[in-house]
Amino acid sequence: MQLADTLLTIVCALIGLAWGLIYGLLPKKNDRLTYRQQRWIPVLSLIGTGLVVILILLGRDLVSWITIGAMVLGLVIGIIPPLNRVALKIWPWLRPRTDDQGLKRR
Repeated sequence: MQLADTLLTIVCALIGLAWGLIYGLLPKKNDRLTYRQQRWIPVLSLIGTGLVVILILLGRDLVSWITIGAMVLGLVIGIIPPLNRVALKIWPWLRPRTDDQGLKRR
C-alpha cells in the first residue's frame, strides 16, 4: 500500500466511525427526535451511503469494507448504555427531546 492509499483508508475509517457513533447516539424513536435531528438524519444517510458508493465506484473495495466496518463499530459503541450516557453529556445536541409534544394521544 502506498501512503495515499493508507491515508485514504484511515480518513474513511474515521469518517465511518464518526458516522456510526452519531447514529448510535441519536434517539431510536422518531417521537424523541428534535427538529434539528430530524433534519440531519437524511443528510447523514446520504453521506454514509454516498461515501461507500463512491469508494466502490473508484475500485477501492478494501477501503469500502473498512468504512462499512467502522460504521458498524461506531453504531455499536454508540448504543452501549454507559458510553451513551457519557457522550450525551458531552454532546448535548444529540440528546432526545424531553417535552411531550411527540407523544400520541390515547
